[in-house]
Amino acid sequence: MLDRSAILGFILGFTLIVSAIVIQGSLTLFLSLTSFLIVTGGVIAATMINYSLENIKDCYSAMARLMRNSSVDLRTDMEILSMFSRRARAGGLLVLDADIEHIENEFMENSLRLAVDGFKKESLDSIMVDEIKSMESQSETSVDVLNSMATYAPAFGMIGTVIGMILMLQNIDDPQSLGAGLSIALITTLYGTILANMIFAPLAGKMEYFSKLDVNRKQMIRVGILSMVEGENPRIMEKKMLTFLDPSSRAEYTRYHEDLRISKERDEKFYKMWIEQQSKEWQDLRKILEAG
Repeated sequence: MLDRSAILGFILGFTLIVSAIVIQGSLTLFLSLTSFLIVTGGVIAATMINYSLENIKDCYSAMARLMRNSSVDLRTDMEILSMFSRRARAGGLLVLDADIEHIENEFMENSLRLAVDGFKKESLDSIMVDEIKSMESQSETSVDVLNSMATYAPAFGMIGTVIGMILMLQNIDDPQSLGAGLSIALITTLYGTILANMIFAPLAGKMEYFSKLDVNRKQMIRVGILSMVEGENPRIMEKKMLTFLDPSSRAEYTRYHEDLRISKERDEKFYKMWIEQQSKEWQDLRKILEAG
């Protein structure tokens, strides 16, 4: 689902628009099925002409995927990869074979599977980089689809305005027809502007932001897995992955681990619960590991 700021933004924006209408008049005056059909039908048709059905389908699936991953705490990923790294150093990468199928993140799952299957570092790195570029390209296309829809909406609002003006001028002697034509002309423009500036353009910006977060997460996972394949010390792997955190999260994680002694008991406790905790906030994970 959308993050909290997006939900609050939509609620606030539409509440203010509706409130402004209600304060000055009746909301029913601004409801027009004809105007709605002109704008939405036009946007859908133009989008289908400009993009393939596969592009449009990928847009909505990518949006759902990115929004679902937007709240993931990278520090939780770091804890999991560090725990995996310690287990791999003790018993080899093959000890992770049974755990891989429980990983929710598809990129981490696929990459670790290749590592366990014995892919060399260079081949594994090439595959991961290609997958990141592919997902980044798909996200860029999806952003383009939403930006195009934001461009089409006001244009079809203007088309509705022209249609309404023509209807009004054709029946200039009929006062009732004048009102209906003028209503379509103005309300269609309003609908197009609202769809463009309150829905499509903001969603495109949000999706672009989510895409950057997703690429950053994948790059961090890539660095961690390559370090694991190289057999580097988990502490070195953590240092490399820390560069992908924001300064505040990085400082908090570093302070916590400076005085923390990773014991076998802690790792065993974490190993028993990581499947249920892999999508949780790092702060919540800390509390559970520190308890008892």
